[in-house]
Amino acid sequence: MTVAGGTVANSVEWLQSAGVVRPDGRVLSWVNPDRPGYAYPEIAGYLLSYLTWEGASTVETRNRVASGLAADMSARGGVGRWGIDYAFDSAVALTGLLRHERAGGQLSAAEMVDRLYAFIVRCVAERTAYVGASDTDPSHWSVSYGSHLLKLVIALTAYEGSRAVPGHSAPVAQLVEDLVPLYDDGRFKVNDLSGETYTHSHCYAVEGLLTLEGRGLGEFRSLINGAADWLAHIQLEDGGVPSRHDGTFALGGPHTDCTAQAVRIWALVDRERYATEISRGAAFLHEMEKGGAFRYRPDSDDMNTWATMFAVQALRWADDGGDWQWII
Repeated sequence: MTVAGGTVANSVEWLQSAGVVRPDGRVLSWVNPDRPGYAYPEIAGYLLSYLTWEGASTVETRNRVASGLAADMSARGGVGRWGIDYAFDSAVALTGLLRHERAGGQLSAAEMVDRLYAFIVRCVAERTAYVGASDTDPSHWSVSYGSHLLKLVIALTAYEGSRAVPGHSAPVAQLVEDLVPLYDDGRFKVNDLSGETYTHSHCYAVEGLLTLEGRGLGEFRSLINGAADWLAHIQLEDGGVPSRHDGTFALGGPHTDCTAQAVRIWALVDRERYATEISRGAAFLHEMEKGGAFRYRPDSDDMNTWATMFAVQALRWADDGGDWQWII
């Protein structure tokens, strides 16, 4: 199954539209007239990475988004939502800003990447996913020091390479030591407090391992292969990937974001071996698309910003193969 050129062009146009990117550069989580989205710095970071991949024609939008991210940075040096700064959100923002900078884009405050890096390093040292008050369940994936934070290595290694940080990266080594043990028979558990797998988080962890291996920072092939096999094992009949799983049963329906992540992982690991799973996953993603935007899940009317970026990249990689250096 191929990606129609019109679909990709429509996605690039939609992602830069006024409905997604506000005049101040802030990026909305989704578009739905009946349930409006909210400004989301993490997704602004993803959009910077995605649009950098699309080339020079996106530079005006990227400059605005970078400016919006600078305005959203807290005094602590991180980004997040509702008074909480998240290590993960900050890392996605840092990766996007570094890619934007490397492509010749403007940074309204040159020190912003240094502050983001320092904030992430602080969180890793303190083994926390966030800084700020939170009354969220500590076992919840997004606020826990859990497997999803393995994806921080993308930002950490990108920064250390671009700024020629000397010596071995202690934060990267600590993340590997602390979080790789959450891998259990092909799947990453959410954290030490939960035996479940949130598939979105599982895929983030695998993306981190693919980056570490790509940079020659460890041998993780057996874990990566096992994780890709597990995703193939749990794929649903409609081609989607369930959002939650306990190792025996699916606990949630398919989501577009984790299905796209699975397709990207299969395309990076072995497109021939996982050809059937890739094709079925791509069919599911195409069902979620309308006018270049992708719904978050089959029963949702939210045209989701990050799911759209993940899906377009997944569909391209399904056709042409992928590159770990461009994981968004």
